[in-house]
Amino acid sequence: MKITKVHHSVVLATLLLLAGCGDDVKPGRGVPVSGTITLGGKPLADADILFTNDTFIGFGKTDAEGKYRLVQGALPGSNKVSMSKYEGGAAPPPTGAQPTGEGMDAGQMAAANMGWGSNGKKKAGPKQLVPADYSDPATTKLTFDVPKEGGSDVNFDL
Repeated sequence: MKITKVHHSVVLATLLLLAGCGDDVKPGRGVPVSGTITLGGKPLADADILFTNDTFIGFGKTDAEGKYRLVQGALPGSNKVSMSKYEGGAAPPPTGAQPTGEGMDAGQMAAANMGWGSNGKKKAGPKQLVPADYSDPATTKLTFDVPKEGGSDVNFDL
């Protein structure tokens, strides 16, 4: 069968239509996730929060009331959740080569600077205020199954 311009246009239009079907997750972005984080019943202000899975890191920062919104959302399905807040609000300075941020989104840059070295050990520096069970992205005990449509009341009371 010879493909004519008309056939080519129909095939292209069909492919574009099909590309719009399926999950609402856009490449490089997840579904919206927001909520509130409290520690000991009080809002956890100026804390970083990460939702991580095998292929994506969703990053957010809490405001004075402990409310957060993930900048690029999170991928639907099971995610590890970790939070980090350092005494005085500053994360420890990275040791060795400092990440440049080139090619990294906000979540990836935050993960690179959350105070953990490439050897999996905590770097020296300001005191972590979030309990260890929740602050290490690799060993956190918190998980959340992100629904396909995201969530606006994804709250954590530590």
